[in-house]
Amino acid sequence: MHDKQNGFGLVEIMVGLGVGMLAMVVVMQVFSQAEGQKRTATGGADAQSNGAIALSMIERDTKMAGWGMANSMFSNCNTTYSYCDGDLSCGGKEGAIDGFSLASAIVTDGGDKPDSILVQYFANPIEGSFRYPANTELRSNMPQPSSELNVGNTAGCREGDLILVQQAGKCTLMQATHIQDQALKIQHNPGESGHYNPPASYQNANNWPAYTKPAQLSCFSAPPAGALYQRGYSVNDLHQLLRSDNSATPAVVDDVVAPEIIDLQIEYGVSQPNQPSVSSWQAATGSWAHPSAADFQLVKAVRLAMVVRSIQYEKPAPNQECATTTDAMASNWSSWATFKTGSYPADWKCYRYKVFETIVPLRNVIWG
Repeated sequence: MHDKQNGFGLVEIMVGLGVGMLAMVVVMQVFSQAEGQKRTATGGADAQSNGAIALSMIERDTKMAGWGMANSMFSNCNTTYSYCDGDLSCGGKEGAIDGFSLASAIVTDGGDKPDSILVQYFANPIEGSFRYPANTELRSNMPQPSSELNVGNTAGCREGDLILVQQAGKCTLMQATHIQDQALKIQHNPGESGHYNPPASYQNANNWPAYTKPAQLSCFSAPPAGALYQRGYSVNDLHQLLRSDNSATPAVVDDVVAPEIIDLQIEYGVSQPNQPSVSSWQAATGSWAHPSAADFQLVKAVRLAMVVRSIQYEKPAPNQECATTTDAMASNWSSWATFKTGSYPADWKCYRYKVFETIVPLRNVIWG
C-alpha cells in the first residue's frame, strides 16, 4: 500500500500567483490614492501655515506704519530737499536721497510680478530709543546758503538730530551739528558730523530754499542707517517672501520670511480730505505710482491679496495637461485683485493654492 501524496499542482500555483498579484495591485492603488491625499492635505497645511505667517508679519508691521511721525506735522511738505554726503548713515550715495519721502506706507507696483511695500517709522518700534520730535520755529530769516538757524527754543533738540524745516509747501532735511542753548541757535554744518548737510556750493546749485520766520522746525533722532526707519516686504523670483530693514545691528537684507509665495497684490485705501474712512482703492499705477505728499495724506489703509502655493506637485494623466488649478479657478481667487497668471511658472496649473486677503488700517495715520 502506498501513502497518498497531497500538494499543489502547477495550475493551482499559477492561479494563486495571479490572485496574489491582483490583490497586490488593488492594495497599491489604494495606498497610492491614500498617500496622494495625505500629501495633498499636508501640502495644503503647509500653504496655510506659510501664508498665515507671511500675512501676519506684513500686517503687524504695516499697522505700525507712521509710528512716531505725527502725520499732520509734515502735511505741507509737497517738495522736500535732502542730501547725503555718501556716508552709510544717510544711505551711502552722494547727492539727493533717492526716494526720500515722509509717507507712512509706500506701495510699488510689480507689473506682471508681485507688488512690494515699504513702511516707515521715526525709529524702530521694538527698540526703546524713540523720543517724540521737538517742535519750534525760526525767530529770524534764514540766509542761503546757511549753516545756522536762529530758533525760538532748543528744548528737545540734540546734536546729531535730524531737522526738518517747512514753510509754504517746501521742506528741507538737515542735521544738527551743534546746539547753542543760551544763544538759541542750531548749527547744521557739513562734514564728519553733518552727513545730511550739503556744502554751500551744492545748496546754491540746487536752489535750496531760504526760509523766513516763523517757519516751522522739528528735531528728531536719526535712525542708524537712513533718515527714517524702514521695513520692506517683497517677493523674489524663487517665490520667497523677503523682509529688509535698515536697523543697526545688523541691517536685515532680504531675510526669507516664508516660501512658496507666488503673488502679492497691494492697493492704497484713499479717503476724502479730512476724513478718516476709506472711500476708494487705488493700485500703485498711473498717478498713484508716485503719489504726491498731498496724496499720501489721504492714504488711510492698504489692502493685500496673497497667493500661496502647496508644495505638492500633482502629475497629470499621460498625454494630458495639468488641470489641478484652472484659469477659471484663478479668476475667482480674489474679490478685487487681478493675478497675472501668465507670469507664473509654466507648470502652475499642477499645484493647489490658497489665497489670503486682508485690509490693514494705518492707525498711526488715522490717529495722527
